[in-house]
Amino acid sequence: MDLFAGLPAADLTMLENRLPVVRWPRGGEIPEPLLRPDHLFVVRGGRIAIFESTAAGHEVMTAILDEGNVYSTLGSVTEPMIAALEDSAVSPLSGQSLEALMSRYPRLGRNLAEVLSDRTSTLSETVALISEMRVEDRLRARLHQLADRFGVAAPEGIQLRLDLTHAQWASLVGASREAVTTGFSKLRTAGQITMDGRAITIPWHAVPPVTETPVVKAA
Repeated sequence: MDLFAGLPAADLTMLENRLPVVRWPRGGEIPEPLLRPDHLFVVRGGRIAIFESTAAGHEVMTAILDEGNVYSTLGSVTEPMIAALEDSAVSPLSGQSLEALMSRYPRLGRNLAEVLSDRTSTLSETVALISEMRVEDRLRARLHQLADRFGVAAPEGIQLRLDLTHAQWASLVGASREAVTTGFSKLRTAGQITMDGRAITIPWHAVPPVTETPVVKAA
């Protein structure tokens, strides 16, 4: 995990044994320990969605967190809107415990700043993506954004195995479920994606050129 990068191996083993782990089944109610104020929460496994409410009361999925990612209620941050997209495991760290760890391991403070900076950058990119007028353009942009992080390289293209419903995709792009269904249909017709159930593949010809190695895992 990036948060604990650079810490001594023996101390990492100690932390592994001492950090609490809260299990959260997919679609289940949010366990109370994962909403406590003044805590940092480290995702140990699975995937967790974070939502924000618009002025009109709609919920927009702003981020998907997987192993090593964090969310926070430190300071005056309000209770997060979250949901388990998969069976997940999360370690809550109180602000007091975090201070003690950072005092002992200054590198942890830098790591946390880098992790949160990455989240801020991703959120800024997301705001730009969902400002596109056409739903299919928002969908395509979000698909490419998520493929950079969760994509799996395959002979036919980059596969996304997020197992999201159309309602969840609608939340990701700030549109209605019906508009998302139409948007996916337009992307398939244009050869921008192929779909097999909830599995989505971006063909290699539709993957935009990059100037650095894309962050995709080997199949």
